[in-house]
Amino acid sequence: MTTRQYTMGLLAVTALLLGAAAAVNRVVDPFWYYRDYEIAGINAVKPKFARFERYIKPRLLVREQPQAIVVGSSLSEVGFDAADPALSANGQLKSYNFAFAGAGWDRVQCYFDYAVAASRLKRVVLEIAPGPLPTIECGGQLAEIADFSELKLLLSLEVLRNSVLTVMEQRQGESSHTRGGRYLYARNVPGVAARFHEYFSGLARSNPGCTLANVPAAPPPSRQFAAASIEPPAGLDLSGLRSVIRAAREQHIELRIFARPLHALSLELDLLCGRLAEDWAALGAVARLIAEEAPQGGIELWEFYNYNERTGEPVIGRDPANWQDPTHFNYEMGSVMLADMFSGGVEGAFGRRLKPDGMVDAYLAFLKGREHYLAQHPRFYEELRSVLAPPH
Repeated sequence: MTTRQYTMGLLAVTALLLGAAAAVNRVVDPFWYYRDYEIAGINAVKPKFARFERYIKPRLLVREQPQAIVVGSSLSEVGFDAADPALSANGQLKSYNFAFAGAGWDRVQCYFDYAVAASRLKRVVLEIAPGPLPTIECGGQLAEIADFSELKLLLSLEVLRNSVLTVMEQRQGESSHTRGGRYLYARNVPGVAARFHEYFSGLARSNPGCTLANVPAAPPPSRQFAAASIEPPAGLDLSGLRSVIRAAREQHIELRIFARPLHALSLELDLLCGRLAEDWAALGAVARLIAEEAPQGGIELWEFYNYNERTGEPVIGRDPANWQDPTHFNYEMGSVMLADMFSGGVEGAFGRRLKPDGMVDAYLAFLKGREHYLAQHPRFYEELRSVLAPPH
């Protein structure tokens, strides 16, 4: 065999192997990018999407061109279904869950900016955590988007490895996400009470001033908290949110900004430790900002701090239907939230729309709802102490 024949043979074998890898990756499609082959027992289940969602979701947004999206952290990614009729305007708008696990405000603002530039949006649901929401310089912030290429997706050995694992895990695994981008997380995984214990244990380590020791024997009356100051703090940096609001206004995007709900156990602990009043004060600043930047409407702020049968669903001795842990709510509850936010601006069944001149009334209504709920659930504090106690 001559050197030329050897080289040509080697190149032919290499090309054959690359072609075979590309064919496998293209058909198995482990990260749900191409979406044109779904074969039971081969690739219908997508367990590997979660690890690569920061690469794939942005490119899917460009390809799919949704008109209605959700942007936020894993709370929104778990809690909102893209097919919900309230989000999609009863199917009139193509929708997608564009939230990401582990996304803080830095990524939330940058994902919003990216989505506005990449798709012709008409409706956005945006998650915030009350507090500073500064301007983020997004250059280089989402490096994985620039690092993506279809060539890598077809020829990468890492992708091939995940293709093989996807095929192998068809029977014992399940997809990490739905086709519409909703993260299943720990859905249908037993042990919600253990996850509550784990969450509160971590909270105690990070904030030793807010633990079981802060929980009195009996619930304090709501009037004890009525005098808490919820005046918007001076100097709170909301410049990043201001840019989001301005972009939405200029692009005629219907924007719903919401403060995430918490399980009633978390709400009560935050109230006892004084953190909840701080959140209300920060939301007051956001309400003022919206009134300044969007007086003509189309942009609304909603809160879901409520004590009710959904937020207060018991977790001891059962796995609740609405919660996976104290912060991650299931899409059934998210559906109620979306119905409220797109019901025409009136107060809904679950949440409240916040305006600057109604903050005090909203806060007092929240306390009144707490008082009513605790009167109807005399064992609530027993459960609160149980989830805060170290597990045996």
